[in-house]
Amino acid sequence: MDDMFLFSEEDVQTVTASRPPWKVLVVDDEKDVHAVTTLALGSFEFQERELELHHAYSARQAKDILADEDDIALILLDVVMETDQAGLELAAYIRRELNNHSVRIVLRTGQPGQAPEHQVIRDYDINDYKNKTELTSAKLYTILYSNLRSYKDINAVIRSKAALERLIIASRGISSMHGLKSFVSLTLTQLKELLHIPDDKVYGDESGAYAINNETGEFSRFLLHDSDEFEEAISLETLEPSKRDLIEQAIAEQGNIYRDQYFVMFCKGQRASLIFYGKVGNRISSIDRNILNIFTENLISIIENIYLHEIIDSSQKEIIYRLGEVVESRSNETGYHVKRVAYYSALLAELVGLPEDEVELIKSASPLHDVGKIAIPDAVLNKPGKLEGEEWEIMKTHALKGYNVLNGAGLVLLDIAATIALTHHEKWDGSGYPRGLAKDEIHLYGRITAIADVFDALGSDRCYKKAWPLEKILNLFREERGKHFDPRLIDLMMDNLDRFLEIRDRYQD
Repeated sequence: MDDMFLFSEEDVQTVTASRPPWKVLVVDDEKDVHAVTTLALGSFEFQERELELHHAYSARQAKDILADEDDIALILLDVVMETDQAGLELAAYIRRELNNHSVRIVLRTGQPGQAPEHQVIRDYDINDYKNKTELTSAKLYTILYSNLRSYKDINAVIRSKAALERLIIASRGISSMHGLKSFVSLTLTQLKELLHIPDDKVYGDESGAYAINNETGEFSRFLLHDSDEFEEAISLETLEPSKRDLIEQAIAEQGNIYRDQYFVMFCKGQRASLIFYGKVGNRISSIDRNILNIFTENLISIIENIYLHEIIDSSQKEIIYRLGEVVESRSNETGYHVKRVAYYSALLAELVGLPEDEVELIKSASPLHDVGKIAIPDAVLNKPGKLEGEEWEIMKTHALKGYNVLNGAGLVLLDIAATIALTHHEKWDGSGYPRGLAKDEIHLYGRITAIADVFDALGSDRCYKKAWPLEKILNLFREERGKHFDPRLIDLMMDNLDRFLEIRDRYQD
């Protein structure tokens, strides 16, 4: 049964360091019964834990005690008290209204005719039935041993069930993570829930997450509260000695390590291994050790999926950047144009309040805003002057052509790129192309990229113009606020202009 329920005899005996007494409630309206019971059980011990007797002289008093004490292990219950059925009614109240099915109830009666044994056992959830004349000191000891053992096992099963439920919830939440930063942060949070680690310990000195490169042996820790950096290269020697010893042992043994209140979870991946270090309030129980071992196995498979996802994601982004650069180079435009547009778009998406994952998608998709230009003839695309008449009509088709190239791939990133390609030349007042959409009819992604694209295009040399000075660019945006561009986005750009200029200066041609 130990293996089945993830607990052991050691766990039962050490689940708390303070060895609290077993609580027993005596419910009887005769004072002599209380006195005799107290005398008979004065030296009783079970698994090195003494008894703590609580006394109630009526069912009403018993209810009050049960309201204050939720860890009563055993109730020695009289049947006839303030009424002939008071004890049976109390038993029904405990099971049905309090929903307490772990406490053991032993019915004691001096009037067996008032509550026939077969009827009581059949109709009430009673664990034992004794006539008061039977209850010698030896019999009381037997009753306590058997019922406390049952109570202990039932509660161990309940704890294991609750721990397994927490494990399932924790694993389910983490398995949906695709980014390493989110994965590490959520794992530490779920460890807090699994092991009841206080909030101030989860990200403090007594808990944390580390990584070790399997090829180079480089050691680093995760900085989850730093907005710029995610990992910091450190040396194991800089760690506090007791923490270092545990982590070094986990690395050497390639497995989890437990020592008193401390644990190290070692999750070995192909490229790198992650290490989670923590401290709980009490000695790590066997239930917690089993939970952490299962949790670690789940984490290892999730880590591999995350690394694979990041490889695919980074490859996809690199292909999109390069394709965007090919399009721009064909039109003889600046090499860093697509990169600046990507960062401008991401900044605007962040300022407008989009979630981090959506900001990253816009940043990755926006470089393909002009992919349709690949289908525009060179004579039109690279004409050193203003396009006229039919030339302009041909150029305008690049928005729809780009959409048709990207749409229908079934990939989120390309679907967003298709939306941007189609809508980034629409105007707030409805005078844009290809569909003449206005205001909120234009997808937010298109409105964002339109500002990023024009801001960079005006500040860059093109085959048909020289770069504009900054003040001239800003004057145009002020004039086109509410005409060409979404006024709210323009206000956000103007209020955070220094951040846009930082991007421009960082990625100069």
